[in-house]
Amino acid sequence: MILYRRRFQMNSFLENSRIRLRPIEEKDLSTLYVWRNEHDFISLFSPHRNVINYEKFIVEHKRDTDKSRHMQFIAESVRRKVSIGMTYSYDISLTDGYVFLGGYTPRAFRRNGYGAIGMSMVILYLFRFFPLHKIYFEVFEYNVPSISMLQNFGFVEEGRFKGHRFYDGNRYDVLRFALYRNKMDKINSLLLRIGQSSQKT
Repeated sequence: MILYRRRFQMNSFLENSRIRLRPIEEKDLSTLYVWRNEHDFISLFSPHRNVINYEKFIVEHKRDTDKSRHMQFIAESVRRKVSIGMTYSYDISLTDGYVFLGGYTPRAFRRNGYGAIGMSMVILYLFRFFPLHKIYFEVFEYNVPSISMLQNFGFVEEGRFKGHRFYDGNRYDVLRFALYRNKMDKINSLLLRIGQSSQKT
């Protein structure tokens, strides 16, 4: 009974009427490969710079997973039953109580609010089931939409790494934002508001 209740609680955090978050499976690798090579992914979200073939992607994905990934999820549209993005946590420290969060929503799905909804769900899940004091999210200074979303969520800038990102012949700052556990109520309210105001799937 306890195991059933815990599973129900976990599912309630990772699924709502619009999207479902589930662990990444082998069948998702071809989709992840396409996303990994998209210009938006490389320019806005990735430390990688080059387009690679599928074989190299498999090696890269396994290396990243084994090295630092904590949890990885595919976001699916409940109604359309298509993959609409992915999110992952990495470099977790249960001793100090923090974890980093990252993710990607392809351009075609961004205007539907999927990225914000999925991120809200993962944040609530991480704070609910892990003894975390805060969650970090790093972003390049020119990624204005992501910075705006983080600030709306209640993330605060904790660090700025000057010229840390070299891209397209120029140097840019990397900003590290943090969200604290005491902001959970705000995230929950934001999730409800996003779900009500955004377009139906």
